[in-house]
Amino acid sequence: MRILVLAWEYPPYVVGGLGKHVAGLLPALGELQERFEPLRVDVLTTRYAGGLPIEQIDERVTIHRLDASYFDPANMYNTVIDSNHIFVDYANQISGDAPFDLIHIHDWLTGVAGVRLKYEHKIPLLVTIHATERGRHQGYVTSYNSSRIDGLEAQLCHEAWRIIVCSNFMTTELHSYFGTPFDKMVVVPNGIDQGSLSICPPDRQAELLAQFAPNGEKLLFFVGRIAHEKGLHVLLRAMPGILHSYPQTKLLVAGRNSRHLSPLASELRVDGSVQFLDYITDQHRDWIYQVVDTAIFPSLYEPFGIVALEAMALDCNVIASDVGGLGEVVRHEVNGLTCYPNDPLSIVWAVRRLFSDPGAAAVRRLQAHAQVSQQYSWHTIAQQTVSLYRSIVAERASTAW
Repeated sequence: MRILVLAWEYPPYVVGGLGKHVAGLLPALGELQERFEPLRVDVLTTRYAGGLPIEQIDERVTIHRLDASYFDPANMYNTVIDSNHIFVDYANQISGDAPFDLIHIHDWLTGVAGVRLKYEHKIPLLVTIHATERGRHQGYVTSYNSSRIDGLEAQLCHEAWRIIVCSNFMTTELHSYFGTPFDKMVVVPNGIDQGSLSICPPDRQAELLAQFAPNGEKLLFFVGRIAHEKGLHVLLRAMPGILHSYPQTKLLVAGRNSRHLSPLASELRVDGSVQFLDYITDQHRDWIYQVVDTAIFPSLYEPFGIVALEAMALDCNVIASDVGGLGEVVRHEVNGLTCYPNDPLSIVWAVRRLFSDPGAAAVRRLQAHAQVSQQYSWHTIAQQTVSLYRSIVAERASTAW
């Protein structure tokens, strides 16, 4: 069985959850070779952040990094579509004497190539939808390009043989937005590789505490893309209430260009209790998880929320908006605390609840760590994905095009 995977992101080019998902899934697929029928996977991705043009993950998984069109943020949609034609030409070159049995694409970014290759080779198209354009903008399309992305997502939901989504929330969203039948969608969650997380040595923990909490301050941590749907502005608006109850509290904010929200912190007069770290490495992020009192994810829209899993795996207390897939991962008073989305007072309540009962917080941390290990390993997710590959290929073999 030969699979063609098209993914806009793959290490070293990882922007968000899509890139993390593909980076975790593909090596895990290679590890399943001895348990399943022979599987050959060719991954076509971009080369924006460098990397070898061709990289062999193992004997059956190959990464092909293509020199796609110059990425112009001001003209993102056309840049992406132009690059899709490069993906198609390259896929046809490597098809050779061993045709592909299935195409697996991730989000709209490689959608045009996926649909074209589907018809040229008469093979099924599997689409993983990680998020939707309308969902990111609270149910609206906000521009001409936004409308075109939304239209391409609708087309992909129609053209796909099956659709993978990461949460039950996403099945409802696709059904609502595009009329996608529920029986066409399969829920396969995101996961994390706990072995890749960095454990912070005790001496470095002491140094970090001395750096961020020299006077024994309680530490809150936000990490993520600095985008409206991630809700950092809501968390900042909660800080006055948090400081009223716990004056010795500091919020650490990590994310590229996070300082763009420093004027809001100043306006709220909490700038002395907020430290903007901007971009930090994955190792630095992991180490901070292990010294802070809680990580807070105040998203307004979140199809899944890998960051919450990473924090839970590192025994960090988690507070998260009860929204989308994030509300499915973080269960209130079981493995974390949830708050109402876009509600600063609800965040204040959750922080007070956490700090007022450290014994209950310790129990939730244990439950969270066990859940991550049992349900969200890439090995388990790879098994589910390959089983879906096999079922689709079998259906195609018994179906006239």
